Amino acid sequence: MEDKIKIKLDLKDKRILALLDENARYSNSQIARKVGLSKPAVEYRIQRLMKNNAIFEFYSVIDFTKLGYSLYKVYFKFQNANIEEEKKISDYWINSKNSIWVAQCRGKADLAVTILAKSNFEFGQILSSFMDKFSKFILDKEILLTESTSIYLKDKENSELSYKTPSNYEDLDETDKKILSALSIDARINIIDLAEKIKLTRDVINYRIKKLIKNKIITNYRCYLNLPNLGINHYKVIFRTKNFNEKYEKELRSYISNHKKATQFLKLIGSWDLEVEFETETEDEIYSILTEIRKKFSEIIRDFDLIRITQTYKYNYFPF
Repeated sequence: MEDKIKIKLDLKDKRILALLDENARYSNSQIARKVGLSKPAVEYRIQRLMKNNAIFEFYSVIDFTKLGYSLYKVYFKFQNANIEEEKKISDYWINSKNSIWVAQCRGKADLAVTILAKSNFEFGQILSSFMDKFSKFILDKEILLTESTSIYLKDKENSELSYKTPSNYEDLDETDKKILSALSIDARINIIDLAEKIKLTRDVINYRIKKLIKNKIITNYRCYLNLPNLGINHYKVIFRTKNFNEKYEKELRSYISNHKKATQFLKLIGSWDLEVEFETETEDEIYSILTEIRKKFSEIIRDFDLIRITQTYKYNYFPF
């Protein structure tokens, strides 16, 4: 990964990417007005960023909890697996209809997988099917249930997306599912192309999307970057805590939400209690951040481990 040629971004590129992460469905005209460029210039820059693999995907953030799903995280450590066998394992999860996120790691884990399931029983079946095929290559696996998730949008003042167990669940028909399936991995698809793909009129598509947004099934349209290609280090820090009460949780959440390098905060159930995601420009920077957190929250941090994400293979909030 370190040998890759890093993509250089100028201020206009960075502003365009920030706007696409704020709302991936902004039109080129809207972005042009906000950035101070012509529409053709914006179109050219976005195409160049995609061609150079600066952008992994334009995706829709879908609140899966409203559809009755819980989020499970599994970190795998391999043993006796060559490159071909590791690829088979990755491909298995990439092709899984229940996996949201699949990524290559370094450190405590070799592969990270985030899985949606409607019950512990269903999750157990999903994991057992995998282990039946690949258990001889798995040295260890860390299984964590996500109790709550907060995602921070750093370029929008005080903006945060949170997932918790909802009070009621939404029922989707086949049309809704088709729309979510398309938008989940192509948030910038235009209405005409989407209507053609689903074989419905533009008016029906527009109405359905507005309803999905109103019901908070679709919460955001964002831009997922190929961070390693941009020279940005992507880390997951997992913590074990002690004396972790509501007061300390509120203080830690406030600290993380205001940290410029933090992008996500997860409260977990399992052998680890918290997971915080950071994006840094250097390795030294993440250790400096960790030192600061350990000093500031020494009364509640028992232990921590660091996982570096080196490549994302899949990111899809509606993989079914």
